[in-house]
Amino acid sequence: MVAIQCEWVPGTMDQVKVRLPRGEKRVSVNQLQQVAGVDAVNELYLRGLISLPITSRIEEAFSKISLER
Repeated sequence: MVAIQCEWVPGTMDQVKVRLPRGEKRVSVNQLQQVAGVDAVNELYLRGLISLPITSRIEEAFSKISLER
């Protein structure tokens, strides 16, 4: 895997499936924005799928968050 893939969870408008090197995680769009920034969220809205560079900071941030309810 060259990048972290993010796409919408089908049937939702605020949940994102994040494919990390060590598995998948489901996060809220707000959490994605905190980790990857507003530009990543804007691109996700436009394209429906984004790729983020694999960095230790991004991987660590996603490993620390859990799904908001």
